[in-house]
Amino acid sequence: MMAVMLTFWKKKRRWVRTISAAILATGAVLHNCATAEEMQKLQELTVQAPLSAPFTLKLQGPDHTQRLTPSGKPYILHLWATWCGPCRLELPKLSHFIQAHPDLPIVPVAVESGAPERVAAFTQRLSLQGLPIWVGEQSAIQSALSHLKDTGLPMTVLVDSQGRIRAVSDGGIAWDAPDSQQSLQQLLREAK
Repeated sequence: MMAVMLTFWKKKRRWVRTISAAILATGAVLHNCATAEEMQKLQELTVQAPLSAPFTLKLQGPDHTQRLTPSGKPYILHLWATWCGPCRLELPKLSHFIQAHPDLPIVPVAVESGAPERVAAFTQRLSLQGLPIWVGEQSAIQSALSHLKDTGLPMTVLVDSQGRIRAVSDGGIAWDAPDSQQSLQQLLREAK
């Protein structure tokens, strides 16, 4: 009788493991599909009336500190975090885009990710050559984004020449889309 019960429970446990594995695999596939669908093309961003007051951010790199201030030129501020799953999917594409177009003003900033050295170690583990290492002060970033609704990571922000937010993509950007360079140049022209 005991042998019959043990056999029953072994089969039941094997069945539960199989069903659990199938559920997890299905969830992973659906998550990856949803994440891929959420990638927005740069051409879908629309320059709007200013969404914020001019702001300044203090950025820390592995070797020095820098202030990101209104400079008379528009730029892209890309916010991400080491712990963010969608960020990990997007960062290789962003890194490649920055390497291919070093003349375009893109400032990637890690938030809530630790010291610049920790962020640099993370980018090395993921082989993200060419991705500038900047860590932003969380309180200053929250203050700059305080007028925006539903902020999350990754986030790409178009900042105009006066230091005001003019467009936001809350979610990943398809940096590898064929028209990304032209779309970004057009956005920068519109945000002067």
